[in-house]
Amino acid sequence: MLQSMRENMPLVMWTLVLAFVATIVFSWGMGGFKGSSGGLDGVVGKVGQTEIMYDRYNQLVQDRLAQQRQQNPDQEITDQQVKQARQQVWDDIVRSELMKGYQKKWDVVTSDDEVAYAVQNNPPEYIRNNENFQTDGKFDPSLYQQFIKDPSQTQVLIAIEKDYRESIGNQKVIDKIIQPVFVTPDQVWDEYVATSRKFQAIVASFPTTNFTVDSSSIAPSEIDEYYRAHPQDYEQKERSRLAYVTIPRTMTASDTERVMETVEDVLAMLRQGDSFEQLAEEYSEDPGSAKQGGELGWFQRGRMVKEFDSTAFVADIGQVVGPVITRFGAHLIRVEDRSVNGEQDSVKASHILVKFAIGPDTESRVAQKAKDFADAATTDGFDETAQAFGLTVETTNLFPFQEAGSIPGVGALKPVMDFAFSSEVGKVSYSQKTRIKGQDGYSVFKLVERAPAGISPLADVESVVRTTLVRKKQEDMALQAAQQFRSRVPAPDQLVAIAQAENVKIDTTGEHAQRDFIRAIGQDEAIAKKLLALRPGQLSEAMSNSRGAYVAEVIKIVEPDSAQFKAQEEQLTTNLERTIQNRVYTDWLKIAKEDLGVVDNRYLYYTDF
Repeated sequence: MLQSMRENMPLVMWTLVLAFVATIVFSWGMGGFKGSSGGLDGVVGKVGQTEIMYDRYNQLVQDRLAQQRQQNPDQEITDQQVKQARQQVWDDIVRSELMKGYQKKWDVVTSDDEVAYAVQNNPPEYIRNNENFQTDGKFDPSLYQQFIKDPSQTQVLIAIEKDYRESIGNQKVIDKIIQPVFVTPDQVWDEYVATSRKFQAIVASFPTTNFTVDSSSIAPSEIDEYYRAHPQDYEQKERSRLAYVTIPRTMTASDTERVMETVEDVLAMLRQGDSFEQLAEEYSEDPGSAKQGGELGWFQRGRMVKEFDSTAFVADIGQVVGPVITRFGAHLIRVEDRSVNGEQDSVKASHILVKFAIGPDTESRVAQKAKDFADAATTDGFDETAQAFGLTVETTNLFPFQEAGSIPGVGALKPVMDFAFSSEVGKVSYSQKTRIKGQDGYSVFKLVERAPAGISPLADVESVVRTTLVRKKQEDMALQAAQQFRSRVPAPDQLVAIAQAENVKIDTTGEHAQRDFIRAIGQDEAIAKKLLALRPGQLSEAMSNSRGAYVAEVIKIVEPDSAQFKAQEEQLTTNLERTIQNRVYTDWLKIAKEDLGVVDNRYLYYTDF
């Protein structure tokens, strides 16, 4: 069947081919790259034993960015979008390699008939969304059938078949993973009740913050006893400590001159009669106004930064003034119109903004200095090299591995996090583009300590234990106060009066289900369930959580609507199944990655990674 389909292959527009190519995962064993940072072998990462080559990976990233440009031709690709594309491509590669491995491990077979049926009856999204397969903006199956029956081209269909074969095999692996998931009618009903059965209550609150405990009153013996009784609370994962230096990315006099030369060039063109609007589109670095010819619209006095504001409100209509220097850069301002109304004065203005930023020469010098530091620190010692370069060495606290890469005092730097937990103590990193404590620069890190997983010594956590005991004493005091208060309330209808007489805080809640956040209590399913177990007019016993203690009168119970449940049962069942399946798949994926082993060396190839 596949052969017959290949013989009925269409001539496909390049837009379709490009859209498809972006979905293909290349063979990673091909090609190579030799980076300029000495010693790089072109391997940007490994998934199991499969090497991911830089040139192939980077091509996929560029393909994805090309798709984004095609979809939004009027928008520039931002640095953040570039980073997102790199991560999305990386995640796709890792998942693809995992799936390939498990297709082989579990002997997953995809037949030609399965592939042919999918190609004929389930065209992929990049085809459905292609205008060449649409009539009046909607996918037209007849055009797609013409496409697969046209005998002019075979290569694209062969590629589509390959894509489908992999996708079908992947789905079989996923099906095997989530196959044990089964949702019973009782589970669906319980889920419905958890979101639809609600209560409303009057709550008397005793916040823990109302109770004072002197931390110095906590005896050392109490601290020792609690620490020994709760060792699991002080378990630490493996932790690392880094030393680092940062070479600042700061503007030089030549960078300022370059910016001002650009401004003077624009001014000269304006004096020669060039269009302000066209120059704004070409030169302005304000993304919000440049495409509108620099137009900012109307704004009242005081809405702009001081330097801009004071200039705009004294300039003549039609006059170009500037350059005006603000924290955003150098502005050329043209006032279009003015409305005089005392303190409500407003102007309509346009501007051309040239931002102050370091130039390519400065960027190159700073990057090279960071590389030179890393090279020297590797051979001559980190502290010694820092002293020679006139740099201050900073040190982090010990920190555990976090997938997001958040390092205390440094920020989110996943490649540095990976370096900290995959390197030997004493290892010096490659330079890394960073923003630490508001300072842009290039940083170089050294792994100075690796603390093994285990129970933290009491000396390291004594202050934490003391704080815990203070909090628990406050919770106990709040609960005792609530219990005593409850004993003085003989009937539900006297709750409010007695609370007011004793200056106890009272709140009336809205209608809440058991998982809702309740302003007076917080999000606490245990307390919510206790209140849902009462009837309207009943008074609870004293209840507590970390925020305080409570006594409540239930004034309303909203029962779930059985008829509405029946109408929604099928969809609720599907939603619950998907939720559990997604959880099972996500957990499996995490374990599979750990078992297979994923090495991410992208930070060696992208200084702004």
